[in-house]
Amino acid sequence: MEKKNLIIGMVAVIIMSVFPVYSQSITIVTEQYPPYNYKENGEIKGVSTEVICAVLKEAKIEAKFKLYPWARAYSMAKKEENVLIYSISRTPNREKLFKWVGVIAPIDFYIFALKERPDIQVHLLEDAKRYKIGAVREDALEQFLTGKGFTKIYKTYSNEAVMKWVFLKRVELWPISEFTAYYYLKKNGHSPSEIKKVFHLKGFSSGHQYVAFGNATSDSLVNLLKSSLKKVKDKGDYQDIINKYVN
Repeated sequence: MEKKNLIIGMVAVIIMSVFPVYSQSITIVTEQYPPYNYKENGEIKGVSTEVICAVLKEAKIEAKFKLYPWARAYSMAKKEENVLIYSISRTPNREKLFKWVGVIAPIDFYIFALKERPDIQVHLLEDAKRYKIGAVREDALEQFLTGKGFTKIYKTYSNEAVMKWVFLKRVELWPISEFTAYYYLKKNGHSPSEIKKVFHLKGFSSGHQYVAFGNATSDSLVNLLKSSLKKVKDKGDYQDIINKYVN
């Protein structure tokens, strides 16, 4: 009997060492950043959200999705164990703060201004320092511009709030991803023809959105999600999701 119990105990230890994350649930945090991640009718949706759901299904992991202002989501993921954050830009100042799982969506960033303002001209990034810029607190774009020495940055909690500031003429420039800008314009009864691209932020990010854990999370859990994301891509599920939104 003792020998049998010993064997059972040894098997249990082996299972726990090989599959240490299956018994854990994780918290997934994100922000209102359509069409990548957003809440609609009480449900968190979006292209990035669908990719994350496919990865979780592949990994057989349970998770709770939470939508917060970006600064709160960013702080939670950076400090707490088993907190996954998406969609996050992978920038040099964030590189060592997170354990990066991988790419979950393409993205392209621009600085926008009202089309009725022909006087606003940005040929070089330095030119943008002359204008008042709206940005989301702790957002990668806000961090990027602050790091470049911008001082006329007016911070708020969401990109929708920044868009409203632009039309109220409280700020002059709006740095944001192209698809997200058009989403908020449509939602608020505006047309894309009311704004113009004044600068393409080519050097800001790699052109992709990522998913990541903070450094408090175990490597075993990070690696499980990495391998699951790879499988989702290898099977073609990832591209099917991207195509649905692009088209």
